[in-house]
Amino acid sequence: MAVEPARTSDVGTVGVLSRAADALSADPRILLAGVAVVALGFVPYVSNVASPVVGGLAVVLTHQALAETPATDRSYLRRTLSAIGATVIIAIIAGSVILAGVMIVGVVALAGFVFPPLLVLAVVVGIVGIALPVLYVALRLHLALPAAFIDGETATDAVRRSWDRAGGNVLTVLGVQLVTGLLSALAALLVAYAFGIPFPGAIETGGAFSFSAENRELVSQSAMVLRYTAVGSSTVSATIPGPEFLLGYSVVGGLFTALNYSSQAVMYQLFDGAGVETPAGV
Repeated sequence: MAVEPARTSDVGTVGVLSRAADALSADPRILLAGVAVVALGFVPYVSNVASPVVGGLAVVLTHQALAETPATDRSYLRRTLSAIGATVIIAIIAGSVILAGVMIVGVVALAGFVFPPLLVLAVVVGIVGIALPVLYVALRLHLALPAAFIDGETATDAVRRSWDRAGGNVLTVLGVQLVTGLLSALAALLVAYAFGIPFPGAIETGGAFSFSAENRELVSQSAMVLRYTAVGSSTVSATIPGPEFLLGYSVVGGLFTALNYSSQAVMYQLFDGAGVETPAGV
């Protein structure tokens, strides 16, 4: 298949998503991998394993669709173990940042008993001192999965490589995450609505979205689906919806899940500075 070289102007949220869409068009197996991640995610305790295993496959397929060089020759099992290890390391780092932020907020809150205005400051510190650093760390480490599956990095090296490549490109990573996350959430709402599942948080109106006892279970199901839209990163704990809903959301949600994984592979390649090639005319 003919390819055309990447242009510097393509680097950005729109450029990344466009290239990820090119990959989906070039290899439908990436979409199937996304559908599999969503479908397996509805099984308790399985999503945490399905994400790195099947998601890594989507990353590799994207790399093969957009680049001339093959992925690492390390065994798929070793790459999967590296990805899982990187996930654990990232969780530990994020937990440490949260713990440090909580301690700072606690100190400020205690001081608020002496000087009440400090309680307001504690809230501000809680947002700035916890949420923003955790978000920043998560964005810098968002490319650990392709580092493990494309270059075959070990767990620690995958985290380090992600931190290096995402540096200076945090806004692009954030933009891609916002777009894919919003699309996935919208897909969840639309599919839920199509199957008569009311939106979570609906008020008592007496109509289709009433919070009556008979549809309370459906509200719980819809809320569960929205919690899942972190693209396969959560473990489902709520009631599982009917099979027709699972099929519908697996297909629709799988599209944006596949787009998310493909965008990770694209960003990992683009942020290397060497560029990436995409299928022409796709």
